[in-house]
Amino acid sequence: MHPRHLWKLLARAVVRRGIGATIGALALIASFVLAGTATGTSSAAAASAGVSSGGGQWACSGAAIPNGYVLTAFNKDGCSGWGSWFQQPEADGLYSCGGSPIIAGYVLTDYLSYGCNGMGSWQHSLVKDGIWTCGGSPIVPGYVVTGYVVPGCHGVGAWYHQVAKVGLYTCSNSPIPAGFFPGAYWAAGCSGFGGYRLGHY
Repeated sequence: MHPRHLWKLLARAVVRRGIGATIGALALIASFVLAGTATGTSSAAAASAGVSSGGGQWACSGAAIPNGYVLTAFNKDGCSGWGSWFQQPEADGLYSCGGSPIIAGYVLTDYLSYGCNGMGSWQHSLVKDGIWTCGGSPIVPGYVVTGYVVPGCHGVGAWYHQVAKVGLYTCSNSPIPAGFFPGAYWAAGCSGFGGYRLGHY
């Protein structure tokens, strides 16, 4: 994704989700840009860095990330100083570097500022009904956001995701899945953010 589009994501987070999600989005954006640097590294150098290890491989910064893979480690001295990233298949509970792809069906459930050799890392978890996610996490289609905890996710803020169903009170920033509509408003819902009772057409 182009950095310009990522900054648009940050702007939307400020307006729609508040400071917790904004911090999460900012951390993701900054590390994503760093992960995508050195795109001018030669393909030969990238290939020499792609040494397979434990189901994954090291690759230079800017190298293509295979479908279904995430970045789980960073070596600033790799690729003759350009930096290298360890690519491995996505898995439930895996901690990946900030800026790593998030595979469809996964959400972010924890954040470690010291992870990935100081770059920061996020835990990727398969979505399920009733899961707490970090601010900035994707919201899987068919799910709604129904709760918020300010200190959750190590200070980033945490949001509660549930499968959409009639009668749930969703946070005001929650997506509304097709076939549903936001009904009665509850000002005290979602820890004071306000919420809507979910209805179905």
